[in-house]
Amino acid sequence: MWPFGRPTISRELRKRSIRWLLHSTHITINLPQIFQDGYIDTARSLRARLGSRAERLLHDPRRFEQFAVGLDYINCALTVPNFELLYARSKSAWSAEWVHLALELHLLEREDTLFSAVSAAQENGRHVQTGVVGLQAMFADHVEEWSRAGLQRSEPTHPQAEVLIKGALPLTAILLIYVNNARTADEVERLAEFNGHKIQTRIEPRLFLWPARLKK
Repeated sequence: MWPFGRPTISRELRKRSIRWLLHSTHITINLPQIFQDGYIDTARSLRARLGSRAERLLHDPRRFEQFAVGLDYINCALTVPNFELLYARSKSAWSAEWVHLALELHLLEREDTLFSAVSAAQENGRHVQTGVVGLQAMFADHVEEWSRAGLQRSEPTHPQAEVLIKGALPLTAILLIYVNNARTADEVERLAEFNGHKIQTRIEPRLFLWPARLKK
């Protein structure tokens, strides 16, 4: 018996005060294509439609070759972005080149949503799980060499923990777009309007600060 009812994803989200499901995307490479298409596409679909042109739109093309299921999913993070992935792609300029799309939390409750306590591509996806067990694993007391010491309760234990949402996703799944400054907000809104969309932006500098625990 569970003292407070059977564990569910919605209960876990409330328990940990999780408010942000984030998909990070490049402001000049990816975002124009998203607004032009009217949805966030998967790696497999991008390759089918765009051929070799799709390679520049993927966060890490080599990773997907080693993790086939990732081709049909959109990689996301909970509470904080996957800073290591963004840095690997843009080095010192990552905070100026990327924005974070805040997606609807109900996507986490879909049966086809996948959770990984580490990078989803690690060991060809061996750590990927489904359901509330998969979500809980992202908040284990220890994941590899990482512990929960100093973390907010809504932040996964491992800095590269991932959620994979099966795509494609319509723009209506985007609640708002987090940006680093007013200039970027203006550019995102202008780009959306040019493609016939209205997107809310919010300036949130803390989502663009390199975490202290990654400075070691």
